[in-house]
Amino acid sequence: MSKKWLLLGCFWILGLLPLMATTDSSIRYTNAIYESDIRTVRVYQKSSGFPFPILTLGSDDGVVLEFDQIRSERDFYQYTLIHCDAKWNPSALSRTQTLDGMGYDNIETANFSNGTLMQYTHYGVAIPGEQTKPKLSGNYLLLVYRNFNEADIVFSRRIMVLQSQGAVNIQLSQSKQVELRSTHQQVNFSFIKNDAYFMPNAMQDVKAVILRNGEWMYGIDDLKPMFIVGNEMQYNHQLGNQMDGMNQYRFFDIRSFRSSTAGVKSRMNIANQKHVILVNDKSRRFERYFNWADYNGRVFYDNKDLPMPAGTAFESDYCFVHFSVQADAELKEPVYVYGEMSDWRILESHRMYFNADARAYEAVIPLKQGYYNYVFGVKNEETGVLDFSPFEGQHSETENNYMVLIYHRNPAMGYDELVGYGLKNTTSLK
Repeated sequence: MSKKWLLLGCFWILGLLPLMATTDSSIRYTNAIYESDIRTVRVYQKSSGFPFPILTLGSDDGVVLEFDQIRSERDFYQYTLIHCDAKWNPSALSRTQTLDGMGYDNIETANFSNGTLMQYTHYGVAIPGEQTKPKLSGNYLLLVYRNFNEADIVFSRRIMVLQSQGAVNIQLSQSKQVELRSTHQQVNFSFIKNDAYFMPNAMQDVKAVILRNGEWMYGIDDLKPMFIVGNEMQYNHQLGNQMDGMNQYRFFDIRSFRSSTAGVKSRMNIANQKHVILVNDKSRRFERYFNWADYNGRVFYDNKDLPMPAGTAFESDYCFVHFSVQADAELKEPVYVYGEMSDWRILESHRMYFNADARAYEAVIPLKQGYYNYVFGVKNEETGVLDFSPFEGQHSETENNYMVLIYHRNPAMGYDELVGYGLKNTTSLK
């Protein structure tokens, strides 16, 4: 790691708070963070801890929202749920039609960080609350705002409310197309609806969405059934339901600042803040596929330096993590670090810059203690999406989770119900 990047890390520390302001306060119906001092936003299932924000209508088993704010004083936050259609546009229904209660709840739980160099406040709340209970299934935008002012938006998350009306059966395989067989995975599936559930025009009113590892940026949406046989809708497309298999995610472990951990080259303190230098990565573009256990791009937040795990959420520290990946020359298009650590988005804070002396792309990113998965992607400036193949390669054998969501346009009220959900891992790949 060059001195330039070590100095840059110090400048980021000293200039952290002035960079927090934002001028874009319009609602974006996606996962978005409006203030850059908001970090480590997590929404996970309450009972299982599975990091996919779906809950069952009327069930007591909801989801948990947690996040940090990099400041040592408490703000007063509320949240609401905005009903959306299958394409994440706001539905025409009023809040009283979609929610029981007043339509908002306070985020009451707040803990100041304890024993950390970087001061922050950790917030948490279980959803749904007493005043925000969904009455209908479908997509909801979880909107967090400040001081009862819905125009003062802090961040938003996508969550789904399921009212199952049938079974989703998924079959995973390598692509059936010869030219894609070594690089892509095919997701065939069917939805078998319950006998009592009425679908007057299934071919027109049913939409299906495929997600790889729960990320929306590269999801396949608005699939129509190929055939309908009785109560079964079959989605056995030859084209349109294939995804790049990618590669196993890279990983590093910063759950401990005291002992040697995977992927970490060295540690140091600069300007009274912790810095972690990762092992220099190499391109895997032309390497053969090698399977190892990963977390499918996710982050597991934990602190192994604590004697007891009870305070992990607010006793874990932040540090500045130094990434580098070898490159023979600078590419024409920008390179980014990507995964749940980047909020599954292309963030300028996670952009890498070419160091000609080291012949490597480098970045310094503040992160909380935990076990991290990540990959490197090159942004296509025309399409606005990342191409992972230049640094990661792509393989049809890669282990991935696939989620299938089935939506139906309610014939009486004209909104999109979420009536089916399926999850399958490629360990069953055929």
